[in-house]
Amino acid sequence: MPDPAPPFEDVNERAREDWKKETSPFDRVRSVMRTAYEPLSAATIAEKALTSEQTARKHLRSLAEHGYVAETGAPDSKATLYQRDTDSLALEKARRILDETDTETLSRRVLEMREELREYGDRFGANTPEEAVRGHADIDAETLMEWRTTRRNLAFAEVALALSGVEDATGAAEAV
Repeated sequence: MPDPAPPFEDVNERAREDWKKETSPFDRVRSVMRTAYEPLSAATIAEKALTSEQTARKHLRSLAEHGYVAETGAPDSKATLYQRDTDSLALEKARRILDETDTETLSRRVLEMREELREYGDRFGANTPEEAVRGHADIDAETLMEWRTTRRNLAFAEVALALSGVEDATGAAEAV
């Protein structure tokens, strides 16, 4: 008779245990903040990072000092909330774009997105999607989302191009 199958293991619990064993509390707190899309309390971050609230606060303060997270206030209480710093997010996204795209392609895509935005503006008689909505333009939700996404993507692409220029200038200066 074959051996009975081992008891079913909760895969998610096993993954959490492995994550906790293989990473430091600091790395787990940073990882939680990397994927946080809204401000979170230290208690929530601690729970997600599998650490104590006191340890999470210590690491959050360090991340805030280094510009990775920003401290904000909760609108309905005096609690401190933490969110990903927008500068940090923009630089990380720009770095990823530069790793995946050459500057010539990126420059061409920036021009294309600028043209797309001009076309949206002409079509709806507004400079921004928000202005179009306030002006009661006949704009469907999908088009509104595409316009906003193009604006966001253009902003990240322009940061990437600027970062590329800084790297080129710095590299040229170092070569002299």
